[in-house]
Amino acid sequence: TLEKEIQLRLREYETHLQNGDSIALGEMYMMDAEIIPSTVGRNNITKVFGSMIRDSITGSSFKTTKLWGNDQLVVEDGTGIWSYTNGKVVGRGRYLLVWKKDDGKWKILRDTWFPEKKK
Repeated sequence: TLEKEIQLRLREYETHLQNGDSIALGEMYMMDAEIIPSTVGRNNITKVFGSMIRDSITGSSFKTTKLWGNDQLVVEDGTGIWSYTNGKVVGRGRYLLVWKKDDGKWKILRDTWFPEKKK
């Protein structure tokens, strides 16, 4: 059940990005969320998404590889792809998310991205 809930939230995230909705993306984060190492707070996170969307980065695909936690706090390890609206891949890599239950809904507390090393 926990895995299904997180998967549904990931699909929402992808849909919000595809729709170019930086506000809805920002709402997926806690007020005091951080995208490590440099973006602190929901308002700043929303601005980052707005910038990405203006740069035509509206595609994403995320896959959970490991999940740990309980009914209040979950750590998700996964792989993902970011792409432009035309489908051209911008980046691939691994991510680590810390999800926290907030008023019955899973929101992201911490987010970090590890780009795939170019060969």
